[in-house]
Amino acid sequence: MAFLDEIFKSNSAILNTLLTIVNERKFYQDGEALPVALRMLFAATNDIPEQSELDALADRFIVKVETRPVKDDHFSELIDAGIMNEVYKATGQKPWARGSASFEDFLKFKRYMDLTLGEGGSGAADRERWFPREVFAEFRRVVRTLETEDKVFISDRKLVKLYKVIRTRAFLFHGGAVRSDDLSLLGYSGNRRQELGVVQDKVRALLGLG
Repeated sequence: MAFLDEIFKSNSAILNTLLTIVNERKFYQDGEALPVALRMLFAATNDIPEQSELDALADRFIVKVETRPVKDDHFSELIDAGIMNEVYKATGQKPWARGSASFEDFLKFKRYMDLTLGEGGSGAADRERWFPREVFAEFRRVVRTLETEDKVFISDRKLVKLYKVIRTRAFLFHGGAVRSDDLSLLGYSGNRRQELGVVQDKVRALLGLG
C-alpha cells in the first residue's frame, strides 16, 4: 500500500515510470520487467496539473477529494490531536496501529467484491441484480450532465471504475443494491481544481440531496 505526497511535482520520467507501475504492476530496470507488489495507491497534491500529458496518470485516481485547513472548522480539536501526536512520538506509542481492519482484510474484501461482480458471468448480470434500472438511468443522466454542461471529462476507464466504487459503497453502507444516495460519489469525479467544488454541488443538486 503506497502513499505519494506531492505526486505531480515529480519529473516526467518518474511520472511515466509510475504510470507503468499503476497499469502493469511492473518496474523496468535495464529492460528487465520487475514485479511490483502494489495493491493500493493514494496520493496528495497541492496542484492538480493542467498539462494534457499528465491526464493519463491523473485519470487513474478515480475520486479526487479537496481538503481544506482543519482549523477552519475544528480549531480546538486540531490542537488537542496535535499535542497527543507529539506525546505518542515521545513515548513510542502507536495507537493508530490498533485499527479495526488489517491490510489482509482489505485484500479479502477486494477479492470478495471482484467475485461478486463476476457472478453470472457478465457485467450485465451484476447490474441486473445490484444496480436497479431507475438508479442506473440516474447514474447515466448525472454522468452525461457533467460531461455536457460542466465539461467534466470522464473516460471509459474511469466510468467502469466509478461503477465499481459505487457498488462497493452500497455494500459497505447498507449491504445491498445501489441506491440513489450512493451516486453521491460522482461528486468526486472532477479532474481540475476549479471543477472539484462545482461538481460536488452539481451532483448533490441533481440527486436532490440538498
